[in-house]
Amino acid sequence: MHTAEYAVAPPMGRFEPVPFGKVLVGIVGVAMMILTALVLILAGAQGAMLDGVTANRRMVIAGFAAIIGAIMIIYANPRAQVKAGIFAIMGALTLILLPVYFKEGSQALVRSKPILDDDASNVAPLSPVDEKRGELRAEVGYGPMKTALAEAGTKRKVIGIWMKGLQESNSEIVERYLMRMSGAGDASHLYPRNPRHYLLVLVDPQISFEEMASQCGRMGEVDQTDNELQIISVLVDNKRFAERPMNKLTEKSDGSFYEFNLMEMEGMDIRRINEALVRLSLAEPMQSRDDVIKRMIDLLPMADKEMLTNLSKALIVWSDGKDGAPEGVMKVAKEHYVSMKTLPVETVEFLTKWPQAEIYPIMDQLWLGGPVEWEAIYAKSGAPAEDYIIKHLCEGENRQRMSAARICARVGGPKSVEALEAAMKINADLELQTSFRNAIEAIQKRP
Repeated sequence: MHTAEYAVAPPMGRFEPVPFGKVLVGIVGVAMMILTALVLILAGAQGAMLDGVTANRRMVIAGFAAIIGAIMIIYANPRAQVKAGIFAIMGALTLILLPVYFKEGSQALVRSKPILDDDASNVAPLSPVDEKRGELRAEVGYGPMKTALAEAGTKRKVIGIWMKGLQESNSEIVERYLMRMSGAGDASHLYPRNPRHYLLVLVDPQISFEEMASQCGRMGEVDQTDNELQIISVLVDNKRFAERPMNKLTEKSDGSFYEFNLMEMEGMDIRRINEALVRLSLAEPMQSRDDVIKRMIDLLPMADKEMLTNLSKALIVWSDGKDGAPEGVMKVAKEHYVSMKTLPVETVEFLTKWPQAEIYPIMDQLWLGGPVEWEAIYAKSGAPAEDYIIKHLCEGENRQRMSAARICARVGGPKSVEALEAAMKINADLELQTSFRNAIEAIQKRP
């Protein structure tokens, strides 16, 4: 018989559950490392938490989180310290390497450096202007402006708008308006600062510093301008963005109709500006005509297709042709046609109502591309159109020739009759012959 042999009992600690406090410490350690990693990856964007924090300082943040997190993870796993240590080291290395690869916003923001008392004797006292400039520079966080100016060099200009007290709900309205009005480039950016404070950096604006300061006055009081820093400081009055009573804006018999719609046009909300233009295009110019026309002309440089259409509709009603509006619209129309290869019908109608010589070759090209769409406008454009339309009586498709004949019937004179008779001799098509004959009869019947 053999005596029974028993194995040595394992330590009781192996079967005891890990205390909840240690589990909690481990969870906190892992969460801290994950959150730090997300901050290092995502918070470097413009205006975000780490914008302006240098790579070295980010490395310190990562190292601190890595060490504390690793200690907490190892402490929370007393029975598997080797595995926990490997996991902690991998996580720590990942954290420390993140600032090397995610560098966005790691350029330090320039801030004014205070003069220490010990150095005061070695530094010339600042003039009131320089002192005020230094305060403004520190207040706005001048780093983005300095970077933009360095990148722009001497070929482009940069203007900074420092907006104090601007409500977040109005910030997009202001940014969109100033971008459109100034013609600034896509590199422009809005930087949130303290609550309700914003720095808008406009890169390559197409208007002067003085004109921009005047536009900024639409949102409040321009309390400081600095040509050296290229900064315009504005104390924003958010009441200027308040919605106005709809009945005052729509009821033409109300004495406030013209005043309130002019105020809407003088604001910065592009949607409300367009709505006011539409309302004024449906109203007789009974009040504030000079002010309304002036503001419409001021809006022309920032007009996109929608606003140019609405401005043209309103100017057809409000302009007397002697107020500079036809020349202003013509300048903008040429730019739009070059870039878009089309124009709103209302714009061409306005420019032929008060004839601008440069619109006729453009209208002729538009008509060639769409005779049906443009025939009515061409036919109402008056005698200056005759020299352009008679060229198409003997060339192009039949539908274009018949459209040209109908237009000649409305705008033509003796030259059109000669051109129509010549076209009849070389075109045997009966339908064309009939169109030409009808046009000649219509011209001859006119006094």
